[in-house]
Amino acid sequence: MQPVVRVRVFLARHPWWYWLAVAALAVTVAMIARDRLAAVEQSRVAWGTSRTVVVADVDHEPGDELRVSRVELPAAAIPPSALGDLPPAARLRQRLASGEIVVATDIAAADGPAARASPGTVVVGVIDPTAPVDEIGVAVRIAAEGVVLAERGTIVELSGDVVYVAVDADRAAAVAAAAQLRLASILFLP
Repeated sequence: MQPVVRVRVFLARHPWWYWLAVAALAVTVAMIARDRLAAVEQSRVAWGTSRTVVVADVDHEPGDELRVSRVELPAAAIPPSALGDLPPAARLRQRLASGEIVVATDIAAADGPAARASPGTVVVGVIDPTAPVDEIGVAVRIAAEGVVLAERGTIVELSGDVVYVAVDADRAAAVAAAAQLRLASILFLP
């Protein structure tokens, strides 16, 4: 007689063994589920309290109107400068990816060309008719007569022929002097 047939005959004569096996399986599954739920709760407690922050809904470019939502996240995963609410008339200083937490340095509270400039930089207006500038946030260098005046700069505002570039504060005077003489050229970085 085959083993499967023997088991079926045994269970037909002793049905309580069948129900005992079903009960043991149910208890085992319940214990595993309880352990998993306890592990999830321990992980939640390990992350600590949660906090509501502002998160970008879509990809943003500097100057875009902000489309955000408020999301509750574990405090351990939130940067210290994360915003809980947007200030009135907030403008975006730099690029934001969808799902990224909005922090204080992403938002410009001031108006004008310096609103999107990073702390420690100075904004200088440069007129370069040969530079095809149509995007804010582009990394550039500023040169005049074959000399690089500012190694790092970021386009922060466009107004007619004037391109406002945020450069390091220690390089701003040289860039401003070259811009005044219309010698400054914008060099685009790859």
